[in-house]
Amino acid sequence: MRLLITLFSFLVISTASAESIFRIEVGKDYKNYSTGDLQRRVWELERAVWQLQQRVYQIEAAKPTAAVDTWVCTITAMGTAYTGTGASKALATAKAVENCKTGSNGDGFFCKNPQCEQ
Repeated sequence: MRLLITLFSFLVISTASAESIFRIEVGKDYKNYSTGDLQRRVWELERAVWQLQQRVYQIEAAKPTAAVDTWVCTITAMGTAYTGTGASKALATAKAVENCKTGSNGDGFFCKNPQCEQ
């Protein structure tokens, strides 16, 4: 019994340290399988599920973050600079124009020709 537990522990440890993908064979006729064969099959399936679960956890942990504001647009109106940032040039331009209009009490006459950089 002690030998069986030691062997099982060795298999678990060696399986956990080896990150090779475990491939499952499709079973055909389970009537001719022995109890030992079915137990081995269940263990292989559990091992494959564990590997899939670990991979899902890795993917979930590495989810991309929200888009970063990479565009900056600036409008200079009547000596004052107004800026807007966004994930796209259009969004940054719209924010710069809106900030300019807000700073000019709603008058957007001078809020034209933004200069944008990425």
